[in-house]
Amino acid sequence: MADSPVHLLVNAASRRGGKVGERVEAQLRELGRTPIVVEADSGAEVGPALLQHLSAMERLVVVGGDGIVHHTLAALARVEPNSPSPTPVLGIVSSGTGNDFARSLGLPRSIEAAVRTALEPPTPVDLLRLRWFDGTVRFAASVVTAGFSGRVNQTANDLPFPRGQQKYTVATLLEARRLQPFPLQFTVDGNKEHSSCTFFAVGNTRHFGGGMRICPKADPTDGLLDLTVVDEISRLALLRMLPTVFPGRHVRHRAVRTFTGSELVLELDETLWADGESLGPGPVTIDVARSALLVAGVALPD
Repeated sequence: MADSPVHLLVNAASRRGGKVGERVEAQLRELGRTPIVVEADSGAEVGPALLQHLSAMERLVVVGGDGIVHHTLAALARVEPNSPSPTPVLGIVSSGTGNDFARSLGLPRSIEAAVRTALEPPTPVDLLRLRWFDGTVRFAASVVTAGFSGRVNQTANDLPFPRGQQKYTVATLLEARRLQPFPLQFTVDGNKEHSSCTFFAVGNTRHFGGGMRICPKADPTDGLLDLTVVDEISRLALLRMLPTVFPGRHVRHRAVRTFTGSELVLELDETLWADGESLGPGPVTIDVARSALLVAGVALPD
């Protein structure tokens, strides 16, 4: 609707995010929308900042990557999809390193096209809901992971250079040198399994790691979660397998097992990561929050 306000959230921690945010704000004005900027200097401040605007917010355009989308979920997730309270629509203008959530939803990569798409009608998509034994509840948009993949994420975050996607390549090589499996017990819809695990990924959507199709059949509208478990594997075999994750052919490897279900219990001591953000250790129960997020312009790939 022309002339109606649109709330705008930019990843303030990103060097590129600020410049892209200025372009997005200008384009919104050109399209006849009035941007209302939400101020948040860190991921921890995103949720509280959004809650202050929530009663008047119809649509939130986020400029950034998977991390900033993750931090919006505490405010935007619809725990009760049939609630009479209005829920803001989320529009995403990707400017992060991975952008895996936007990629899986078929959102455009160019800034101009992404802004126009962010104003389109919404599609309800599922979220992953994580519950710890102490009562803590968190949501994840794309993938929850731990093990080698989580350590790569941490190492990449700690590297001062190179920047962008290259730092994940460097982090992968560094972590492969100190590869160490960990004990994992997991239960999918009541069926218990064990693994000496290299890493695993729980997918609401297909991608992680900047385009790796780790859960090739994941669909964020089917009410199910997809689990990919990579059992113990040698360093060389892992490095040979990783390129096959981009097209999703890794599922044919003998060390890879896949599962689908509605509830997953993970028993492990490893740090969990979701949407590129550290969540702390398990154990944790994960289920699907059906149609919990309204996202503009979704075009799910086949």
